[in-house]
Amino acid sequence: VFVSAVRCMMYGFGDDQNPYTESVDILEDLVIEFITEMTHKAMSIGRQGRVQVEDIVFLIRKDPRKFARVKDLLTMNEELKRARKAFDEANYGS
Repeated sequence: VFVSAVRCMMYGFGDDQNPYTESVDILEDLVIEFITEMTHKAMSIGRQGRVQVEDIVFLIRKDPRKFARVKDLLTMNEELKRARKAFDEANYGS
């Protein structure tokens, strides 16, 4: 599922352009395991059957690096939304 993305990230962080398949597979397994665990935990603390951003933020609040990264990504997401809205208004005159 994430093989090409993992390969690109590994290269971006200094690995070979074509990393070993075994290395990519191990990292992909770790990513899937992390996502699965976080999703299960988020489903258990939030509304039943739904995962919300606040649930993920709550789960990582004690890990400073992850928390800072999530805050950065959420801020960037808001900025992109505002930029898209301004672009659409400029082009379509809403």
